Amino acid sequence: MKRFTIILGFMLCISLIYSQSPRMVLHEEFTQSNCGPCASVNPTFHTWLGQHPDIYTQIFYHVWWPGANNDPMYLANTVDNGARTGMYGVAAIGVPYAVIDGDYWLGVGGYLQWSTIDTRSQVPSPFEIHYQHMISAGHDSIYLTMLAKATSPITASTYAENVVIEKHIHYTTAPGTNGEKDFYQVMKKMLPTSAGTILPSTMATGDYVLLENNWKFANVYDYNEIAAVSFIQDKNTKEVYQAANSSTDAIVMPYNNDLQVMDVLQVPAATCNGNITPIIKIRNNGNTAVSSFHLKYQVNDGTVGDFSWSGNITTLQKAYVALPEINFTPLLVNTLKVYSVDPNNVNDEYPKNDTIKYFIDAAPLPTTVLNTIIMTDNNPEQTTWNVKASNGTVIKAAGPYTQANHAYRDEIDLPVGSGDCYTFTIHDSGGNGLCCANGGGSYMIYDPGNNDNIILQGSVFTDSAYSQFKIVGVGVDDNPGSSQITIHPNPFMDETTISLFLSTQSNITMSIFNLTGQLVRTEITGILKSGNHDLILKSNGLAPGIYLLKVQTCNKVFTKKITIGN
Repeated sequence: MKRFTIILGFMLCISLIYSQSPRMVLHEEFTQSNCGPCASVNPTFHTWLGQHPDIYTQIFYHVWWPGANNDPMYLANTVDNGARTGMYGVAAIGVPYAVIDGDYWLGVGGYLQWSTIDTRSQVPSPFEIHYQHMISAGHDSIYLTMLAKATSPITASTYAENVVIEKHIHYTTAPGTNGEKDFYQVMKKMLPTSAGTILPSTMATGDYVLLENNWKFANVYDYNEIAAVSFIQDKNTKEVYQAANSSTDAIVMPYNNDLQVMDVLQVPAATCNGNITPIIKIRNNGNTAVSSFHLKYQVNDGTVGDFSWSGNITTLQKAYVALPEINFTPLLVNTLKVYSVDPNNVNDEYPKNDTIKYFIDAAPLPTTVLNTIIMTDNNPEQTTWNVKASNGTVIKAAGPYTQANHAYRDEIDLPVGSGDCYTFTIHDSGGNGLCCANGGGSYMIYDPGNNDNIILQGSVFTDSAYSQFKIVGVGVDDNPGSSQITIHPNPFMDETTISLFLSTQSNITMSIFNLTGQLVRTEITGILKSGNHDLILKSNGLAPGIYLLKVQTCNKVFTKKITIGN
């Protein structure tokens, strides 16, 4: 899986301050077509929505009880409905159940009063949200753009949710036993998943995040009724800080000249020879079209390159810039840094999103037999992979596949002592990888003969992802120095053991970074004597996913990928 860090720059870390932005209150209602009391309270909520569209919005989640599990709006998306139900523990409470701004008011829907919502709407928010939706020309997909901007400094564990809704569904015959034929604000899909998108833990006034999502319609009754609701929620307290309804109006961006370096493409996760030709994904986040800019780039402490670009990128349009070939001597972990300067020959007004870092490992040295596990997504026919020698000979290939959401396992035999550099590449003909709106697929190639050492794994990519590895013979250790630290098990859930050999007495510090480069935890072990040590690392509530573990001794730094599983 590709790993990169978007540099957000220095942002002041202070307590949460509410100011500046008017609040739109989010009402999440849990209901079902066989629930008698739901039929009596839901019309009242719909009336409120029509009367107060500027300060109040709704999302209705359908559940599997009471009575028969036959509510078609629940069955259309059991995963997202179930996730939201589980988050609030609604199953143990019953329906109708109302949640106002996550933690402000929770209770039986029939007891909710408008005065509660009105009072909450008068509490200012630290965010403002601008939200646009577009329906495809074929009326089969929705495209969403969410601009979340901090209007006062905030430090919190927040994430953004983008929820596709169908504003009105009418049945000629009631689908359940409670007689309801009209349902409003029905949740259709949460994007990219019900887990949402993690936002920076610290945002200063004026900082913003721009999110783009899309969804191909499934179980939609009337595309004219499709829209979306977005909201920002605290992962720990469940407080919803702000919500917004989508519209077809174009978003006005915060700045006029603002380029974002979004991604690094066509670069391996690991390299044998240190030759790369990156493609850089750029987006114009400014209101002014960009006709020129410079890209600066550097690997490790090498020479800084300068690439001049000219053309035309309109607001929110993307460009893909191919950099010249970069040659470097691989270290254990290598850092490619790319940053943009001088859009339209002026200073970028928001430099915090100008820089990206991409980490490239030195090629691992596996044994001669490798295993792959491909978990297909909803479109298995789009997935293929291959392993090639340096001369282009295909050693092994598989796919396209036929069964969705299925684990396929393969074994790859490679010649002993060839000294060759091999490349594993996974392709997705749909251009959207194996996650997330397209399903929960993933891929992994690993070395079963070396503590299941993972060569490449992931799920999020566009049309391809790849990594290199080298076969030099039986019994060869991993990259220089890496034999002094091993992690087992990896992936892990609650805890893992870090086995470390020290050639001399040293003070040990362990730091964990997420894939946006943010430090999420630091543990100081203290001074350890020379020799072998087993250190226990606990997940301690870290969300499942891939992280970078940095272990620092007095004279060496080790960086390893760790994966926390579900």
